[in-house]
Amino acid sequence: MASGAVRLAERFMREWVGRRAGWVVAASVVVTLLSIAVIASRWNINSDFRALLPSTSEAALAMEEVGDRVGSGSSLFVVIDSPDREANLAFAEAYAQRLREQPQIALAHYHNDKAFFEKNRLLYMETEDLEELHTRIKRRIREEKRAQNPLFVPLGGRKERSDSLIDTSDIEERYEDLAHQSYKEYLMSDDGYSLTIVVRFVETSTDLAATNRLLDRVRELGESLDPASYHPEMELEYGGGLVSRQSEYTSIVGDIQTSALFTLLGLFLVIALYFRRVRAVVLVLGPLVMGVLWTLALAFVAHGELTTVTVFIFAILLGLGIDFSIHLLNGYDRERAEGREPVEALWACYNSVGRATVMGASTTFATFVVLSFAQFRGLSQFGQVAAAGVLMTVVAMVVTMPAMILVFQRLWPHQPKVVEGERTIERAVRRGRLLRLAPASLFAAALISIWALTQVGQVRFEENFRRVGQVIMPWERGEPDAKDVAEQQARAMGRQLARAVQGRAVDVRQQADPESYVAERKQLSTGAKYTSALKGQQSSTPTLLLVDEAADARRLYDHLQARQEAGELETVSSVASIYAFLPGSDEEQAERLEVIEAIRATLDDDLSFLSGSQRERIDEMREGLEVEAIGIEDLPEWTKRLFREAGPEAKAPAEGEAFAYEYLIYVNERIDHMVGEQARRFLGEVESATDLEGMDVRVASQSYIYTAMLDEIKEDGARMLGIALVIVLLILSFFFRSPLRAVVSLSPLIVGALWMFGFCGWFGIKLDFFNVVILPVIIGIGVDDGVHFYHRYLEEGRGRLVSVIDHVGSAIGMTTVTSMIGFGGLAVTNYAGLQSLGYLAIVGIASAFLATILVMPAFLWIAEQRGWGWVSAVK
Repeated sequence: MASGAVRLAERFMREWVGRRAGWVVAASVVVTLLSIAVIASRWNINSDFRALLPSTSEAALAMEEVGDRVGSGSSLFVVIDSPDREANLAFAEAYAQRLREQPQIALAHYHNDKAFFEKNRLLYMETEDLEELHTRIKRRIREEKRAQNPLFVPLGGRKERSDSLIDTSDIEERYEDLAHQSYKEYLMSDDGYSLTIVVRFVETSTDLAATNRLLDRVRELGESLDPASYHPEMELEYGGGLVSRQSEYTSIVGDIQTSALFTLLGLFLVIALYFRRVRAVVLVLGPLVMGVLWTLALAFVAHGELTTVTVFIFAILLGLGIDFSIHLLNGYDRERAEGREPVEALWACYNSVGRATVMGASTTFATFVVLSFAQFRGLSQFGQVAAAGVLMTVVAMVVTMPAMILVFQRLWPHQPKVVEGERTIERAVRRGRLLRLAPASLFAAALISIWALTQVGQVRFEENFRRVGQVIMPWERGEPDAKDVAEQQARAMGRQLARAVQGRAVDVRQQADPESYVAERKQLSTGAKYTSALKGQQSSTPTLLLVDEAADARRLYDHLQARQEAGELETVSSVASIYAFLPGSDEEQAERLEVIEAIRATLDDDLSFLSGSQRERIDEMREGLEVEAIGIEDLPEWTKRLFREAGPEAKAPAEGEAFAYEYLIYVNERIDHMVGEQARRFLGEVESATDLEGMDVRVASQSYIYTAMLDEIKEDGARMLGIALVIVLLILSFFFRSPLRAVVSLSPLIVGALWMFGFCGWFGIKLDFFNVVILPVIIGIGVDDGVHFYHRYLEEGRGRLVSVIDHVGSAIGMTTVTSMIGFGGLAVTNYAGLQSLGYLAIVGIASAFLATILVMPAFLWIAEQRGWGWVSAVK
C-alpha cells in the first residue's frame, strides 16, 4: 500500500510536474486570480460575539428571538453640534424627518414632548398629595373669604395679601424623578451646544459590512441637508455601539494591512538572508501566499463571512506554511548540491523531507479538524478554515512550488551550494563539541522545567475584555508606591479646586455681563455630549427583556422597579418600559380621580370674592382638572416608539395601534458588560429578578452573550485540545509504527508547552478567547519541529546524529524565526485581542524551538550511548 502510494507520488512528480511545470504554474496563477476576485466580492467580517456562540446557545437563541421581534437593540447617537440652539433644533427636525422616511430606520427621536404630561400632571400625583393640595386650596379659599369680612380681624394684625393662591413647590419636587420628568424635553447636552438624535434600525446588524452600509446611509442623509446652511459652525458627530463596531472594522482592516506588510517584509528579509538569493523568496513566499489566498476564497464561499478571529487566518497560515516551504527548499538545495538533476533532486527531497512535511501537516490538519467539531463557533469556524488552509498550503508546496522551481531553473539556471555557516556547525558537531554538552543540555532543560512548574500556577484566563493583550512584567507588579498615591491624590484635589474656582469665575462673568456672556463648553467628546443629553436613561446596548403578554410585562416592570427602589439591583442604573409613563394602576387612578373631582367641586363654588389674578389662577387649575383615566394606548406616540417592536417577526399591534410596544423592557447596566465578573453579577441579579412564576422572559444582553462565550471557549477549548492531542499521538504512532517513538517525537511539544505556560505566568500573559485559538497552531509547530528532527534521524540511522543536526537543525531554526515573524505581524496590530494572540504565539514557538534543540539531540545521543533501541535508529 505504502509502496503504491510512493510510486504514484513519484510518477506525479516526474511526469506531471516535471514535464508540465509551466502549465502547473499558469493554472496556479489563474486559480489565485479567481480567489482574489472572490475575496474582493465577498469580503465581510462579523464582529458580533453572538456569531462565536453555538447556534443552540440559550444566549444566542434569546438574542436572535428578541432581535427578530424588536429589531436592532443597539442605538446610534447622532450629535448635532453648534453654538446656536435654535439652529440645532431646526436641523434636528429636518434630519429626523428624513431618517423616519427610511424603511430600515425604526426610530429617530430627539424631542420628548411634555405637553401630554403637563396636561395630566395632577393624575401623576399620589392620592395623599392630591388630598394635601385639596386641603391647601380649601384653607386658602377660607382665608380669603374671611379676609373679605370687615368684622374679621386676625389676632396678629392684618397681613399683606398675596395675589397667588397656594404654594405647591414642595409637592412638585417629589415628582421630579417620574419617567416623563427624568427625560429632557429636548435631548440637549448640559452646556447647550449639542442636540442628540437617537436612531434605531429595523433589522439587527450582525456583520460589519451591513453596519457600514447603515451608518453610511445615515451620514449621507445628514450631509445632504447641508449643516453649514443652518449654522456655519454646525458639525455632525456619531456615537454608540454601532459606531464602535464601524471603528472596529476600520481598525481591523488597518491591522490586516499592517500585519500583512510587517509579515511579508520580515519574511522577505529573513528568507533572502538565509538562502542568499532573491529567487528563494519568490519560491518560498509565492506558493505560500497562493495557498493562503485559496483558503480565504474558500472560506468566504463556505461561510459567507469570517469572525474577527478567523479573518486573521492568513497570518497563522503564513506562520505554519513557511515551515513546509523552507524545509522543502532547503532539502532541494542539498540534493542539488550533491549533484542531482532538478527533477531527480525534487523527487529525492520530497521522498524524504516531504514525508516528514506530510507527517507534520497531517497532525496539524487533524488538530484543526477536531476543533472544527467544537460547539463554540469561534473555534469551529477557525478549525474548519485552518484545516482547509493546511490542505491548501500543502497542495501549493507539493504541486506549485516544485513547478515554480523547475520553471525558474529553466529560465535562470542556478546551482545551489552548501552555506558556509552550515559547514561551520557541521565541523563543530563532528569534533564532538556540541554532543559533549548533551548531559548539560538535559540538565538545563530540567532546571527550566522545574522553574516553569513554579510559574504555571500564575497563568489565568482573562475575562476582562478591556485588559486583553495587556502584559504586566514581573518588575511592574505589586502595590503602587505610597508617594505615587499621595501625588495622585494631590493632583485630584488640585483639579477639584480648579473646577470650583472656575465655576465661581463663570458665575461672576455671567452676572456682570449677561447679554455678552457665552457659556463655556463642558461636554467636549462625542460620548460626553450624548451621555449628558440622555441623562443615563438610554444606553447604546441595553439589556432587553421580552415577554408575550402585556400583563406580564407590566407585572415584571413593577417587580423590577420595586427591587431597584429597595436597593436589590445594584448593577442596574435604570429600568425603562412603556408602563413607566402611566400614572399608576387603574385602582390608583380611580382614587386620584375622586380627589380631583372633589377639588373641581370646591373650585366650582362662588369664588367672586377672590382677586382677578387669583381667579385666573383658579381657571388655570380647572383646566388641569379636566383629566380622565389613562391607559397605555392614550400615551404620546413618542413614548410608544421608544419600545417599538420593529423586527421582521414583530408581534401584531393592538387594534388602533401602528405597532406593538407593550412587551419590551429596557434594563440599563451600571456595570461594564465586557468584564466577566461584573457581567456575571449583573446577570445573576437580572435572573433573580425575572424569575417570576408563570412568566417566560427572554433576556437579550451583551453581558449574557459575553459570559456565555467565555464559558463556552473555556470548556470547549480544553476538551477539543485534549482530543486533538490524543489524535496527534495516534497519527504519529501510525507513522512511526511505535507509540513510544511517537512520544519521543512529541517530547519537544510536551516540554515546550510546559515552558510556554511558565513564561506566560512569569510575563503575565493571560489566556483569553482570542489567543486560545493559537494553542492548536503551537501544537502543529511543536510537532513539526520534533517530527522533522526525529524522522530525519531515523532515516540517517544510528551514529548519524551529526548529519541530522547539520541538515535539519538550521532549517528548524529558520522556520522558528519565520514563524515568529509571521505571528509578530499580529503582535504589532492595534487590536488588543490580536496582540495577545501574537504574544502567546511568539512565546510558544520560541519554547518549542528551545525544547527541540536542548532536549531532542541530547536525548537521542544518550539513547545511542545507552543502547536504547526503541528510541535510536537501527542502523
